[in-house]
Amino acid sequence: MTRRNVVSQEEREPDFGLGRHMLAGTALALLLVVGCGGWAASANLNGAVIAQGSIKVDQNLKEVQHRDGGVVQAIAVRQGDRVEAGQTLIWLDDVQTKAELSIIRSQLGENLGRKARLIAERDTLAAITFPAEFARFSEDAAQIIQGETRLFDGNRTNRESRKEQLEISIVQSGEEVKGLEARQVAKVEELRLVELERNKYLGLFQKGFIDGTKVYNINREWARLLGERGEIEASIARARLRISEARIQIIAVDETARTEAQRELRQVEAKVSELSDRRLASEDRLSRSEIRAPIAGLVNELTVFTVGGVITPAARLATIVPGEARLTVEVRIAPTDIDQVRLGQPARLRFSAFAKNATPELPGSVSHLSPATTRDPTTGANFYTGEIQIDGDLAAALGDRKLQPGMPVEVFITTEERTALSFLTKPFADHANRIFKER
Repeated sequence: MTRRNVVSQEEREPDFGLGRHMLAGTALALLLVVGCGGWAASANLNGAVIAQGSIKVDQNLKEVQHRDGGVVQAIAVRQGDRVEAGQTLIWLDDVQTKAELSIIRSQLGENLGRKARLIAERDTLAAITFPAEFARFSEDAAQIIQGETRLFDGNRTNRESRKEQLEISIVQSGEEVKGLEARQVAKVEELRLVELERNKYLGLFQKGFIDGTKVYNINREWARLLGERGEIEASIARARLRISEARIQIIAVDETARTEAQRELRQVEAKVSELSDRRLASEDRLSRSEIRAPIAGLVNELTVFTVGGVITPAARLATIVPGEARLTVEVRIAPTDIDQVRLGQPARLRFSAFAKNATPELPGSVSHLSPATTRDPTTGANFYTGEIQIDGDLAAALGDRKLQPGMPVEVFITTEERTALSFLTKPFADHANRIFKER
């Protein structure tokens, strides 16, 4: 064999080896394409809508507020504590409220005592009847009762004394009338006698037996007696008038007392009404110095931590998760995915706050979908709100870990099964569809 033949043979041998490798590679690539294509066309994969959400309770959190605010005296709970309905959470300083209430009750007690006395004086009762609740409104109830009783007795004594004086004046005027009437009788008799004598003198004078001097004197005496009789009658009338006036004054003593008592009673009743309203308001403020839990549950957000600190009116002091509330997941679903989500659809929940290798995924289902979109005020993005009910045993799945409202959750809402090929081709098909529509 010549050198040329050897070289030609060596050049042909590599060509034959490269061809075999290319053939094998082509066959392998074809097999891979056919195999992958067949798998993509036949293998069904579960689709899912991925949404972000957070833990919430299926009932609204109950806020704890205080209408008036105040100074914190003591804090009885900590965040995470379980409380019962009506349990005290925070005490506010009530010194000022108690002092104000004490003053109001004292004034109310005094005015209630005056009211009872004035009613007795108006109705001319023999004694004062104090209300049964009177002692509750004043610590000095016995002192007030004693003072009002003493004043009532003093006023009644003054009235009785005034009436006695008037009665005495009536008796005196009556005696005076009797004396004047006796004088009147005597004067009438004296006039009768003088008149007889006068008539006799007039007859003698007319016959000329006596001169006119005697007639003049007897007429003057008769006129004097007439004047005295008239004066006696006037004195009797004046005395009787005094008697009538005294009797009217006796009646007026009680009537004036009743009128004055009624006038003063109206003022006192208005004051009692005002003080009663102020007492109720002050007692209400005092009762609210203990801030209590509106429901049983867990203290979620406690915002008060400083004893002696000031809380403002209507400020949120804490929130309470209702004890009977269940935990759910609130998710935001993109408008482009809402057509794939239905009520009752299964979902898988992954809690990103926990380590992935320590916490299993929990099953759930769609329990609520909002009928319209909501706009995020921060980003301006629109979204649908959905709720995912957590299924399964939380305690068994989470162990010592606890879910808290507000914890982030990644939600996979299971959709219909599709082939891998459809997952790969759908984006291209959608893009091509848009291109042809735009053209």
